[in-house]
Amino acid sequence: MDLNPQLTSPTEVRALLNQLGHRPNRGLGQNYLIDANILDGIVQLAALESTDCVLEIGPGLGALTERILVQTMHLRCIEKDSTMAGYLRGRFPGLEVMEADAMDVNLNAIFASGVNKVVANLPYSVASRLMVEIAEGADGPERMCLTIQKEVADRLTAKPGDRAYGVLSVLTGFFYESRLAKKVSPTCFLPPPKVWSAVVQMDRRAEVWVEADEYPMVKRLVKHCFSQRRKQIATSLKNLGITVVGELLSELEISPKERPEQLKPLHWVAMARWLQSREA
Repeated sequence: MDLNPQLTSPTEVRALLNQLGHRPNRGLGQNYLIDANILDGIVQLAALESTDCVLEIGPGLGALTERILVQTMHLRCIEKDSTMAGYLRGRFPGLEVMEADAMDVNLNAIFASGVNKVVANLPYSVASRLMVEIAEGADGPERMCLTIQKEVADRLTAKPGDRAYGVLSVLTGFFYESRLAKKVSPTCFLPPPKVWSAVVQMDRRAEVWVEADEYPMVKRLVKHCFSQRRKQIATSLKNLGITVVGELLSELEISPKERPEQLKPLHWVAMARWLQSREA
């Protein structure tokens, strides 16, 4: 078996997959990025230094992996598929490959150990949950450069008042500033997915917008109210069992007729602080 095929050549990637006896699993989001310009752009966006410690989630055949290793040898990978994990170990001797579902891994422990950047083509089925879990961790990486579904990228980068603004943009926005760097056509993948993708850049805020002891209440408010996003904020809060809604909204100068997507991130923090002060 050729351990060093050209991973941006559709012909060579198909041949390699056949040699491995592997059929891409759409349920796992196994759509391999084969566009060299996009792959190079992701690594450039990450602005990697030789001292950076990088985490790659879902490396697949290693097209992005080999580019990261040119910049830094401090790389850890999490790969759920055992065939892919075995191939990566053979292709990149010494590479640390954790064979696991990223959703089952203590990611914060990895970041606490010194990993400061994430560069990955995230599995689309769990991308939103992974971004939130990483963002809300105490030791979140300083930068993440990720390929995700375009629809998810729109939600991640949405601003208050946008139709796509919701739980993902609010919860990650407390900790990270996110931007859509590039849209990616389905033709850049093998096999091509049914949707467009996008590369996003997420930079950790110098000062996060919510304290650790406030966050559980903030998250509860955000998730509940956006689950009823067509309702006015006063109604949603009453449905949560809050009995002082009128006083709360009046003191914070929030109209009871506002919808959740009209509130800025710091409005949610202010509501949580006000409620917690009443409980003290």
